[in-house]
Amino acid sequence: MFSLIKLSKAAKYSNKRTEAKNVSLNNFITTDNILQNKAGVTKATNLPPSNSAMPAYGNNDILVANIRPYLKKIWHSKQSGGCSADVLVFEVNKDFDPKFIFYSLFRDDFFSHMMKGAKGTKMPRGDKSQILDFLIPNFKLTAQQNISSVLSALDSKIELNNRINAELEAMAKTIYDYWFVQFDFPDKNGKPYKASGGKMVYNEELKREIPEGWEAKKLSEAVEIKYGKDHKNIAVGSIPVYGSGGIMRYADKAIYDNESILIPRKGTLSNLFYLNKPFWSVDTMFYTKIKIEHSGKYLFYFLHSLNLASLNAGTAVPSLTTEILNNLKIINPPFALLKNFDNTVTPMFEMKEQNTKENQQLAELHDWLLPMLMNGQVKVGEIEDKVELRMAAEPKGVYKKTKVR
Repeated sequence: MFSLIKLSKAAKYSNKRTEAKNVSLNNFITTDNILQNKAGVTKATNLPPSNSAMPAYGNNDILVANIRPYLKKIWHSKQSGGCSADVLVFEVNKDFDPKFIFYSLFRDDFFSHMMKGAKGTKMPRGDKSQILDFLIPNFKLTAQQNISSVLSALDSKIELNNRINAELEAMAKTIYDYWFVQFDFPDKNGKPYKASGGKMVYNEELKREIPEGWEAKKLSEAVEIKYGKDHKNIAVGSIPVYGSGGIMRYADKAIYDNESILIPRKGTLSNLFYLNKPFWSVDTMFYTKIKIEHSGKYLFYFLHSLNLASLNAGTAVPSLTTEILNNLKIINPPFALLKNFDNTVTPMFEMKEQNTKENQQLAELHDWLLPMLMNGQVKVGEIEDKVELRMAAEPKGVYKKTKVR
């Protein structure tokens, strides 16, 4: 058996401070670059004023966004840096395992607890005193470490897949840049076109030089732009529902089931997605029907290269319209080159998709294990009916809820 204790017995709010000169885009954390639904952090896009001071965090601290706790933004730090005032920094007491405390707060009931004490309606903020009343399991240190090691193994595999996907994405983008920005695609002799003296001609519509034989088109000639729809009345299922921030949930029906590029209609206008599987797109997104075979991945990178945010037609909320998008001028390469590019990068996209599916299975396994480990229903290495983590033996992502030795 085990007892429950208040979070205040295991951790406290940090009072560390640092100056703006000590932070960079890589270690500055705000409520914007902690990702929703416990997805970690991404690189910051802006830095604070150069003469300002701010809260600091260190290795093994736990960071939680205190604005709109229902977004479930939490991160376990493996570095030091600075953060904005609306990010809570928890320092874990020496008698507790930091990763175990992180997993104790990783549960949905922690964020429900935060919301119960939150003040405000449009932008609720958690009550710092009430947050520390959250109850966590009081295991011995060795048991804490055993639990965190099991959950960390799953997280490490997810992180590895994410790093592999980032490398695959970089490789595909490099090929796109080489072929369609520098115009050094393979010519009929297999040599880089422009670097080998390939003829370039000035295009009046595009106001730039492009390879001879290429042409300009409107985006409307390459894709049909469709509006997404509200998802609130769709039942839970296995089909991803996309908003401008990425996957929001999973539903039981698709709005479209073929190759498509998703473009934000409102919000973060530069956050595009390429999909080639059934999906649902919410009403703040456009999705597209590709008209030209083998052009989907090329168009995805071409649109990504544009500054769509500069086309904003909104006032309070950044917005795009079908008229703006349909009239965009695009470079239209020959079909044979589009097919060659599609065939070249498709294996990279397929491997990314396989890794993404595997990560979904790992996350489901993580979510299944977490409450049982925390309530003592499963004890690592002692109970027979547990989960077998066969990540090395089953690289295709078959993770079964069977047994851990």
